[in-house]
Amino acid sequence: MIGYHMGETVSGESSRERMMHAVGFHEHGDIEKFQLLEVKRPVPTDDEVLVDVAAAALNHQDLFAVRELDHYVPEYPFWGGGDISGRITELGEDVDGWSIGDPVVVNPAVTCGECEFCIQGEHSMCKHYQVYGEHRKGGFAEYVTVPAENLERVPENYDLVTAAAVPLAAATAWRALSTRGQIKPFEDVLIVGATGGVGTYAIQIAKNVFNVNTLYATTSTEEKAEFLRDIGVDHVINYTEENFDERIWEMTNKRGVDVVYNNVGGNTWVPAMRSLRNGGRLIVSGATAGPNPETEIRLIFVRQLEVIGSTQNSRKDFQEVLEYVWNGTIEPIVQEAYPLEEFDRAFSKMANRELHGKVLLSQE
Repeated sequence: MIGYHMGETVSGESSRERMMHAVGFHEHGDIEKFQLLEVKRPVPTDDEVLVDVAAAALNHQDLFAVRELDHYVPEYPFWGGGDISGRITELGEDVDGWSIGDPVVVNPAVTCGECEFCIQGEHSMCKHYQVYGEHRKGGFAEYVTVPAENLERVPENYDLVTAAAVPLAAATAWRALSTRGQIKPFEDVLIVGATGGVGTYAIQIAKNVFNVNTLYATTSTEEKAEFLRDIGVDHVINYTEENFDERIWEMTNKRGVDVVYNNVGGNTWVPAMRSLRNGGRLIVSGATAGPNPETEIRLIFVRQLEVIGSTQNSRKDFQEVLEYVWNGTIEPIVQEAYPLEEFDRAFSKMANRELHGKVLLSQE
């Protein structure tokens, strides 16, 4: 850690102002706006804990926040980091079942627990839905306050830094393919934009958990293609050299695939629909290449396609995917971990799309 370490605080300590470091911004722009800040350390409420952050993974939402592509930043300075792991260093007065020093990973979705959707277990549809790194300051800091109900215990034999690569990406892919998409072992699946964090989890979920019949994926270089084959993709299509919808049509004997998972948007939207068989399902949970693509409505009604939206995760989704992570069925793919002070290198990798897996800011 930079300056402060677990064990300095316990419940009941004096409320004197304490400081910490965070990687955030005071104004919008691009990644050059990120800086290492000295800010007030947060204080947990009665139902929260203070987590001494071990690591936090980068996500596209962190780029959206600084670029102000969505207007959800509550106050400045702001820092992101929705994927968080660490150890509990302070307990709120009403928190039971947890102890100082417990290793934890944070469910990034904060919900009210009382609206009609929360009562039904559909927490990602909550009317008061918030996400760390979007609506709440996240894990790009030495400490973060977290509602106790958003904690999951990390097994003692599991690497705590690696655990930070799990929450947002793994739970997003799990909800999209399992809960919402309901993929089946006999189906053929295409993943568009497969080398990022969500994509690498989607590959493992499709292959290692659901054992789909044939798994296709798109990418932009031969190096990335080899990486995708190594983690389970049957057929990789380089979209810089050929139209992936035409290639899918050839490889499936003009049938198309049963499911396309598109976490990209932009100019991949119509080709994704064209890649589907009649009655196929297009699942979408992101728009990293643009949220307002051209579309082709006739494809939807003539081929009777289903377009299925999915957003992050419910608590059940989060707990389900963690079980597969802890037992090794799904493995987080960490490309690189940087110290907090080297945040500029980490954000440059993401902004330049040089990723195959997750990039972390580590404080271990």
